Amino acid sequence: MPREGKKRGRRQQEKEGKRASKRLKIEDGDGEAPGEIVVEGDAGDDFISFNMERPQGIQEPQEETQFHGLLTPEEQEYYANVNTKIVANDFESPEDRAVFLEAVHRETEGKEMKVASSQSCSRYLEKIIMLSTPEQLRHLFSKFLGNLTYLVRHRFGSHCCETLFLQAAKHVEKEPQVEEANQTGLMSTESLFLRAAEELEPNMGFLLTDRFASHTVRVLFLILSGLSLEDESVKAMVASKRKEKLEAPVEKETETSDSKRVVPKTFRNALDKLISSAISALDTTYLRALATHPTGNPVLQLLLRVELSASGKNKAAGENSVFRKLLPDQELEEDSESAKFISGLIYDPTGSHLVEILVKELPGKTFKKLYKNVLKPRLGSLSKNDTASYVAMRILERLGKDDLGEAKRLILAELPVLISRRRTGLIRVLIERCALRGVDLQDVSEVVKSEYTSDGEEFLPNLLGLRPMEAPEQPKDNDGSKSTETSTLRTDIHGSLLAQTMLQSPGTSSVVQDSILALDTKTLMAMSKDPASSRIVQSALSPTEFNMQFRREIIPRFYGEISALAQDLTGSYVADALWSATDGLHFMKERLAGELASNESQLRDSPFGRNVWKNWAMDSYHRRPGEWRALAKGRGQSLTLAAPSKEASGQERKKTPIELARERHSQKLNAHSTKHSHASATGANAVVRTSA
Repeated sequence: MPREGKKRGRRQQEKEGKRASKRLKIEDGDGEAPGEIVVEGDAGDDFISFNMERPQGIQEPQEETQFHGLLTPEEQEYYANVNTKIVANDFESPEDRAVFLEAVHRETEGKEMKVASSQSCSRYLEKIIMLSTPEQLRHLFSKFLGNLTYLVRHRFGSHCCETLFLQAAKHVEKEPQVEEANQTGLMSTESLFLRAAEELEPNMGFLLTDRFASHTVRVLFLILSGLSLEDESVKAMVASKRKEKLEAPVEKETETSDSKRVVPKTFRNALDKLISSAISALDTTYLRALATHPTGNPVLQLLLRVELSASGKNKAAGENSVFRKLLPDQELEEDSESAKFISGLIYDPTGSHLVEILVKELPGKTFKKLYKNVLKPRLGSLSKNDTASYVAMRILERLGKDDLGEAKRLILAELPVLISRRRTGLIRVLIERCALRGVDLQDVSEVVKSEYTSDGEEFLPNLLGLRPMEAPEQPKDNDGSKSTETSTLRTDIHGSLLAQTMLQSPGTSSVVQDSILALDTKTLMAMSKDPASSRIVQSALSPTEFNMQFRREIIPRFYGEISALAQDLTGSYVADALWSATDGLHFMKERLAGELASNESQLRDSPFGRNVWKNWAMDSYHRRPGEWRALAKGRGQSLTLAAPSKEASGQERKKTPIELARERHSQKLNAHSTKHSHASATGANAVVRTSA
């Protein structure tokens, strides 16, 4: 008899009756996502919260009676040894690993279904799939065909199908020629995916909300659509939050999150058929029920993302599209059913994710209707709600300059409430977007400053919640006295992010700058050594066209401290930032370099100090002072901008002898400084040289 299936991955930690007070993320898949509806009895992810039956035409597939057998203890031990070998990655060469994997695939011949259905060995099969060649992937894919409906619903087999789909999709663009595919006796990857879509199509309506199959279905939708496999926002819709993260020693391919994959045209037709099969029997009421379903909601997100993408806008306008079925009212009037439906989703921990997709992906004309009739009148209350505030952030990212100015006035009245609750995320997005769109931030700056200084404390310590921590007792020096170290701090990371954002805008930067100048040197050095608050110091020191006066005042505070900072893990980044901070202030740069030179032995003994020594080009400071001064003043880069000018007539002007001499001198300096700059900017915290 087969053994009872047990839950894969870590055990469920949440106790019955526990409900998180913060915004709940969708935790579909292997675990039960918490919701606001209390259900009596054993109700899993297949529960639809609207207490209604499935529409006619979407019936659960008959219970699979397939049983492919169990692995013997010897076979389980074999795959455990294979996993140990893969994890150790002690192969002598890539060829040695290829031979090993080929032997594993030969051993797995005829046992693919047993291995994929095994609780322990399915993990090992996933790692084998990650390391397999395209031909091996196609061979295993062909073995799964005919049993996909069973596998994708299996607790362990679904993970293997998901990994196989993702790995095979990487080779669709590099598909071998038809002649080569025929010679190997295997179907092409394109044909395998089309066969898989054809096999799953009849039961697609039910698989959308199956607790295991839904993940594999989402992956298949993603692959057929051509969206990037590396986009983090798409990954959040596909993978289970509780899925075990398996890793294999394989080289990662570089792919930007915005890059789209090139897929065959047949994939678009197969995707349309799958979507049509999934929603053809669904009415608007049932489809809206899926919007709050912990497993159905991510599927709806992905379907809407596909339909509303650049290649699917025409599809979204169709009568049978997901978008039209979900929101049949085109005008989205305030009293329409669609408007009421969206208004309810905004405050739902699960459904709000779907509203975020609509805000980001809707065409401009449709979004304006949604914003004017539904979102704008509620923007103030949205900003205060723990769940709806995330939707408010997406709204601010979508608005133009005029609408953003009105939205700022609506949110301005709620800023004291947000600050009292320490909800800085929305404030940060508001400042970022207003600075980008050119909206005045003076009123926001005044409110933020007054709220954080209302209790009499300084702005920055109150924003960060600076709390000194007791530092461990320092060992005594040779003379018997204890070495003095600056006390450490514990800071709020969200406050740090807000301060960094304020420093990027001329309208709000002065509040943070004035507060930094008001700090005593001991607190400033402690902030420079704290991972969260040091980012503020680095951002404040970054040269901009409006902070020259601030840099003139703050840099002298680091006199006598740069050597200690350079020897600290976090402080070394601040020491590196002082190089660019002194652009245009050469006398200050020479002063700091002199302090580094006087502490050469201590810096060379510290790994972080050695990086700062290289990034400040201190070897050149000692041996070639002239070249170092040219590099420090940015002359090595600025002189390269000199180029022969031409008259308006298009004829090249003849250079004077003095200009020729200056050009030769510039080229000589540039050759030396460029050669040295490449050699000096090394290490973990190397900095980029910029001209003053």
